[in-house]
Amino acid sequence: MFWQTRYPTVSVSDALEAYDYIIVGGGTAGCVIANRLSQDPHVSVLVLERSGVKVGWLSTIPLLSSHFASDGSRSRVLRSTPQKHLGGRTMELVGSNSLGGASKINAMLYNRGVPAEYNAWRDAGRVGWGYQDMLQFFTRSETDLDQDPQNPKPYHGISGEWHNRSHKVPFWGHTPLIVKATTALGVPYVDDCNDPSQPAYGCTKMHYTMDSSGRRSSTLTAFLPADLVRARSSNLHVCTPAIVQRIQVSPDAGDSGEASAEGVWIQNGTGGPSKFVRAKRQVILTAGPFYSAQMLMLSGIGPADHLKEHQIPVRKALPGVGSHLQDHISVPVQFRIPLRDSITQLQLRPWLIIGIFFQWLLFGTGWLLSPVPELSIFIQSRLLDKESRVTMRTEKDKDASLPLNLPDIEVMPIPHGDLKKVVDGGLSLFNVTLRPTSTGTVRLASKDPRTDPVVDPNYFATEHDWQVMRSAILFSLRIKRELAEQGYAITDANVPAGPTDADIDAFITSEGQSTYHYSSSCRMAPESEGGVVDDRLRVHGVRNLRVADSSVFPSILGAHLVAPTVAVAEKCAEMIREDDKL
Repeated sequence: MFWQTRYPTVSVSDALEAYDYIIVGGGTAGCVIANRLSQDPHVSVLVLERSGVKVGWLSTIPLLSSHFASDGSRSRVLRSTPQKHLGGRTMELVGSNSLGGASKINAMLYNRGVPAEYNAWRDAGRVGWGYQDMLQFFTRSETDLDQDPQNPKPYHGISGEWHNRSHKVPFWGHTPLIVKATTALGVPYVDDCNDPSQPAYGCTKMHYTMDSSGRRSSTLTAFLPADLVRARSSNLHVCTPAIVQRIQVSPDAGDSGEASAEGVWIQNGTGGPSKFVRAKRQVILTAGPFYSAQMLMLSGIGPADHLKEHQIPVRKALPGVGSHLQDHISVPVQFRIPLRDSITQLQLRPWLIIGIFFQWLLFGTGWLLSPVPELSIFIQSRLLDKESRVTMRTEKDKDASLPLNLPDIEVMPIPHGDLKKVVDGGLSLFNVTLRPTSTGTVRLASKDPRTDPVVDPNYFATEHDWQVMRSAILFSLRIKRELAEQGYAITDANVPAGPTDADIDAFITSEGQSTYHYSSSCRMAPESEGGVVDDRLRVHGVRNLRVADSSVFPSILGAHLVAPTVAVAEKCAEMIREDDKL
């Protein structure tokens, strides 16, 4: 594990003149689609990734490979525009800086969301996107290591490339106490957050994208490992570092009136001459919510006035490009707890890491297996009473298939706190608004593809989002009270000054931060409704061009987005094979 053979890549100069499929972005979704399309040895596939390959052994350790605990080499950090509803603060926005995308640096939480998430898409007119339609695309990629191989649950896969598992025994002493506290508040315990028969709300044990030896299972290691790329070298090329300057979009010569994606202009990541590579069949854009929108606009697809401001010829006026950005924003409330129950002890006792490392290396056990959150609490703000208890009104309130019951709050217990005086353990309850009604934008900063786009998440632009976050924070404070009443040693560290809306709003304004769950900047919807792609992920008005990452979500899901993104990629690959009769 400490030595790595060179990952097989091709340079820009060595890339062929044409491929059947060109995938722009080798992130979470791009790796999946490249694997699926290149299964046919007669189909040629080119993957273009700007960031290079980062496959060192540290990137496999769950605790140390996440963005917050890493050296930052696998992360790409942007700053948002000043957020006018949060006192003018700019926010840290984090994306990936490696082949494999966010699946290399995220918290590894395998959480699909309740069936109602996808049924809401279906009910809004997205044909083929209901839960029953999507289930096969979740199970196809999955190996759930918790399943009995002889008798697996029908909603879990046991033969896919991408592994996930849960922890049977909690790492932290407060974990069972939080389960007890939330149960007392009317929130049931859920053992499998991906079981569609469970209630629409619950305190759930999390599953992690981790293999049987305790190593991170990213979409790079699962779908594009070096051995597979070598074995398919005759028809699969991974080109990195490569800058995609634009997609070549030309007017259609026929009667359709549509433009057509013909290929891409690329350049070596360190500079040099540009090169055109032709797409014989399709270009698939999988660069993520910021960069997929940016690439469409650089290629002349987007809001016409904005393109003209940057002297970009308009190939397809599509106002929805970059115009419906959504994110989950979080506000942590922080407490002091016993040091033994917090990862903070590694800061105060760094020598412990030696024994913990060898425990992980030799036995695949110990703290290094923990991507930190062991539980997550999903609730509906409409069911909270004045005492922050969940009050079920009818049996229908439990039904996870009904869009009415979509959870709009998540509370994540994280055994760490940004405490001013690190002498105690820290526990943060991260309060997340899962269904924000605020939408933001992605816009060009310049015509230079190396320049990051201008991103305005426009957090808390609606009163709805403020109300939901207030409810979430009050619920977290109630959890703390329940823990204290159980006799657990927990005290306030960083909480609102008081219980009033003004107190809580001031706290939100100073403490709000991104959860790094960006979506919907190239959303799937009719063009007349601001959509960018149709139900088969084809860009409106442009032939031979698809988008397939979390940017196409019609609206943000109340879930962690990596599992749904992989399912979208699986579905996209199947639709391509159907359309092209592969």
